[in-house]
Amino acid sequence: MARSHVERLGEFREILVATRREGVRNVHHTRDAMRASGFQIGDSDGSSYGAEMKVLQEEIEAVDRAIEDEKRLALAIAGAVSTPPTD
Repeated sequence: MARSHVERLGEFREILVATRREGVRNVHHTRDAMRASGFQIGDSDGSSYGAEMKVLQEEIEAVDRAIEDEKRLALAIAGAVSTPPTD
């Protein structure tokens, strides 16, 4: 069975969320490794990921809007198909 646009967008959203989560894990892993090695790091270290995370979050939100748009389109199409024409 073919996947719908909503399903494909949902799968894409999952990829973006997994990418965001992996980035956060990497930041924490790097900070922990640096601390374990004796590096003195401040609270702001790791913030360079913030710009990438912001872009990812904007992409996730765009996909969320696209999913809602596809759902509205599907409902409109279903409504047009099920409504008989009037004379």
